Amino acid sequence: MAKIDPGADVRIPDRAQRLKGLGVSRGVGKGTVVFLPSPAKSQLKDHLDDNDVNKEIQRFHSALESAKQQLLQLSRETDEEDHHSAAEIFSVQLLILESGFGGNVENMIREKRVNAEWAVNSVFGELYSKQSSVANENFREKYLDIDDVAVRLRRAIRGRRTAVHLGPNAVVVARELRPSAVIELSRFNPAGLITEIGGWTSHMSILAREFRLPMVTGIKDPESLLAPGEIVVVDGNTGEILLDHELHVVGKRPSAQDTSSLRHRNYAAPVMTRDAVKCVIKANAEDPEAYRQAEAMGARGVGLYRSELLVTQDGALPDEETQTKAYSEMASAAGEAGVCIRTFDISPEQLGNNADCVPRNPALGLRAIRSALSEPDSFSEQVRAILRASQTGKIDIILPMISNIEEIRRAKSLIFEIKAGMADGERPDRDPRIGVMIEVPSTVLTAPQIARHVDFFCLGTNDLVQYLLAVDRDDDSVADWYQTLNPAVISAIKIVLDASAAAGIPTIMCGEMAGSLFYLPVLVGLGAREFSVNTTSIEPIRNLLSGISASDAALLVSNIQTCETAGEIEERLREYYQKHWKDLFPTGLLSSRIL
Repeated sequence: MAKIDPGADVRIPDRAQRLKGLGVSRGVGKGTVVFLPSPAKSQLKDHLDDNDVNKEIQRFHSALESAKQQLLQLSRETDEEDHHSAAEIFSVQLLILESGFGGNVENMIREKRVNAEWAVNSVFGELYSKQSSVANENFREKYLDIDDVAVRLRRAIRGRRTAVHLGPNAVVVARELRPSAVIELSRFNPAGLITEIGGWTSHMSILAREFRLPMVTGIKDPESLLAPGEIVVVDGNTGEILLDHELHVVGKRPSAQDTSSLRHRNYAAPVMTRDAVKCVIKANAEDPEAYRQAEAMGARGVGLYRSELLVTQDGALPDEETQTKAYSEMASAAGEAGVCIRTFDISPEQLGNNADCVPRNPALGLRAIRSALSEPDSFSEQVRAILRASQTGKIDIILPMISNIEEIRRAKSLIFEIKAGMADGERPDRDPRIGVMIEVPSTVLTAPQIARHVDFFCLGTNDLVQYLLAVDRDDDSVADWYQTLNPAVISAIKIVLDASAAAGIPTIMCGEMAGSLFYLPVLVGLGAREFSVNTTSIEPIRNLLSGISASDAALLVSNIQTCETAGEIEERLREYYQKHWKDLFPTGLLSSRIL
């Protein structure tokens, strides 16, 4: 079989070469390398006669209508197959086609007297460049949707449709994958996907997870490292590509990816460690279907709802009604387990009317809570939507990128002022719990004081590492300095967890550390009891939590506190895991460099 269950034992010869990337879709697959060529762009620039201009415009409009019909059909098909993320992506792409850009293409054909292919390349190229330069990773990676639409439209102009064909057990390698390409590839059940470019939040990664395709990104210049027909293993759990013709599976345990079997398992019981310490697993989810899948695997509630994903493709904030509907649907799905909605974690340059306003250092600029307090009208509209939706179910509010208590006071004052001014039919019966993201050093150092002003913490480990170590997590040139196991990071997490415990408020752990089997025992040993993770991480994390004891994890943390470097901590953890909990980890994970 090409697919290897995440719990399988993979025999890795000592001479096997490892390529380290980023695992964005869990699972392990073994197969034959197949390179997927990038779609060619037509560069033919015809200079049209007056008589041909109107014909060319008509040719473009026919192609536009054809592309729309293709997307409508794909959206319906994927929705009927319960692939709701795919259906939503096609709906977003349909909105791009209907956004009015067609007038720009028509004007270029008429004024420049160029053919439709050239005009589409030019107009979409400008949109593509603008989107790909956006600072925020979540928004920047949506440029592939623009490229995807452009490719579909160019092919429609030439009277062609996208066609992808794969043989059995293929490992697809490409510089990057357009969303529709992932969907088409999924029909051939490839063993795995490898790309040079991409991140966890990109549409191609979301779709790979939805279709249960092991995927690793960040493999630089794959053409020079891999050869067509070569046998490789794609390990989406560790983010590694293993190269050796003798790689094979020697043992197999039940698949953590087999969702059909999940429906027959009982996850109603709480998660308990071996020494009876209760833990809570929540889901990172942005739509009801994603939460229902997470709930089937044992998640209880939504620990992080990223509301900024409601921002439209062209950078427009959703109106109050759109937000109310989205939040209500999530609250209804989660029920009493509840939803924690993070208010917009965005900056001005991510919005359509400020696309040219790129700050010198976006990560440290006017974003998140700073942007909300600077634009109280937009913040108030979002708060009203959350409060209105709270009539449907339990909703809590998370304030992002808090750096001082004054921000909390101002935000809370606005929230309760808005609630007091709402009509009786819209005002919820209960006050929302207010939590804050702990992700900047100032918040860590004042966590005991901040705990007196909020109802819970949400500790975002990705940004915490970035800000604490002054390392851009999206900059490959400083990747070695981004150390999740840096002693300063461990100390910071302990400060926050101790502060929340002393104040009697919970801390929800989110980010890479919460979803990683390697880091999880450390978090438990530091005192973490609530974790918000992506759906594919839920079952492995549940299994690990139930296999360790919190007291042993606490002793492990005491043991690593004498370490002075991230490398020393990693090595000590690996030794402990190998000695005491070896059967709880996939074999490849304990032989890989983590940091």
